[in-house]
Amino acid sequence: MISLLSKEVPLADILIRKVDEATKELLRLRAERRGKSLEADLRDTLDKLAREEAVCPDDAEPFGDWLVAISRPGIDLDEALDLLRSAPVRPAHLE
Repeated sequence: MISLLSKEVPLADILIRKVDEATKELLRLRAERRGKSLEADLRDTLDKLAREEAVCPDDAEPFGDWLVAISRPGIDLDEALDLLRSAPVRPAHLE
């Protein structure tokens, strides 16, 4: 039953070369302050940046998927709504 409820999402790998050591150390310290590994913090940051730059909110996550995700038991609805409210306002593109 659990396998029917979970979504398996294929994950990609990204390798970034020639990052300055000082930059890497600053990123590591940032992750440490947030209580995360460097990898987890960078993954979260990349995900957030990609969603902010999406042309349309449905490019980042279709509304229906978001609605189903926040309505599952155990989900902090206040956190989900705060995230939605904090998103930048974008003009509607009607075509």
